[in-house]
Amino acid sequence: MPASDEACLEYLQELPWQDDFGLEASKCLIREEDPRIDLVQGDNLEALKRLHKHLYGKVDVIYIDPPYNTGALHFAYEDKFGPNSQASHSEWVSFMRDRLTIAFDLLAQDGAIFIAIDDNEQARLRLLCDEIFGEENFVCQFIWHKTRKGKALSRVARQVTEYVLCFAKSKKLLGKDGLFGSEPGADVANPFHHRPNKPRLIVFPPNTIKTSMDDGDYRPGIYGNPDDSLSVEVKKPFRIRHGVIETELEVYGRFRWTQKNLDLELAGGDVEFHIRKGKFRIVFFKSNGHKAPSSLLDDRCGVGTYEEASKDLESILGGKSFIYPKPTSLIKYLVKTVTVNRPYALVLDFFAGSGATGHAVAQLNLETGGSRSCILVTDNSGKVDGKFVADAGDCGICQAITVKRLARALTGEYSNEHRDPLPGSLIYRTLKELASCGGITISDASDCAKAA
Repeated sequence: MPASDEACLEYLQELPWQDDFGLEASKCLIREEDPRIDLVQGDNLEALKRLHKHLYGKVDVIYIDPPYNTGALHFAYEDKFGPNSQASHSEWVSFMRDRLTIAFDLLAQDGAIFIAIDDNEQARLRLLCDEIFGEENFVCQFIWHKTRKGKALSRVARQVTEYVLCFAKSKKLLGKDGLFGSEPGADVANPFHHRPNKPRLIVFPPNTIKTSMDDGDYRPGIYGNPDDSLSVEVKKPFRIRHGVIETELEVYGRFRWTQKNLDLELAGGDVEFHIRKGKFRIVFFKSNGHKAPSSLLDDRCGVGTYEEASKDLESILGGKSFIYPKPTSLIKYLVKTVTVNRPYALVLDFFAGSGATGHAVAQLNLETGGSRSCILVTDNSGKVDGKFVADAGDCGICQAITVKRLARALTGEYSNEHRDPLPGSLIYRTLKELASCGGITISDASDCAKAA
């Protein structure tokens, strides 16, 4: 149900940046206890400039899916830079530099930015990000498995992947907790041996290793296959009682950790060591912490493809209306890598397109019980219903696709079915500066309320 002007203004009265944007109450969905999704319609550079003074150093995660500069006309936004529809690399870099420079300022010190890109501008984007964020703050170039098909008619290579470039504001600060990929899995055995490493002496304190070996007293010597470089030399006698090595175990071999690493892990209390009978292989199980994300993003980590994203969007809007939307599963996974322990994180997407980032953040909040808020920016031009337009008005990207997608995702009212609603309040904003009944500013609240 659309919100009233009064309800919107009362709900938003504590926001520091609200006076720099107009408000369209009729397109808002207010739930007082839910986190906000602020959707700004307008030029993203102007919007970033207005947000700069208020959100300097406050954004936890930025995800953007900018134009790939392919020169194609079938995208919902203009995807070419240069005269005569020719893709100009220098103009694209200049376009991105203006926006990424502000994005750098908006990021929190322990924040990170994710940028979707393909081969056309990947190399230039990397150099540009090295310049703005610093080479030392490069985190990863994720490879996303975007499609299962590829272009069947290609005679060179069927492109089935794209990239997501990740930079930190400060890799040192981000690295304190690291990026979250998955839970550790206390039942997953991790090898303590590591063939490439040089042999080293390791001493395990008494009662720190469980084993399936028989109880008894054991002599020093080579354990495991002597011809295998992963065999170990036990330096002193040791004793096993009730499945536990109850004496100190001094071993020499190719191990993953140093003595210092081992001592720190044992002091943390979240690691358990086992020795398997036969080959004398030492493995460890971790009950806390987490696994870092894989650099390959595909269905093995729950990330979908373009085909799945298109199908989901069609079910929401009731027809094909946006070409190559990113799957919410991709964005949700990336946002979670940074915010898994930040339930009140702020996420920004200033190339919002179909609104997938807002949808993904709402899904993540539902799954984790979080209250992450989100700011999205997109213009209202585009190609809708097969017709490319420079200024589409009510039929443009933001009004015909983004706001409808978000409203239906939050309420669960899809085009042909009802889904479980998602947490979130949707606030529709504009770059208008003059008050009107359709676009109000906080200072003009009383006049607009009367006009309504």
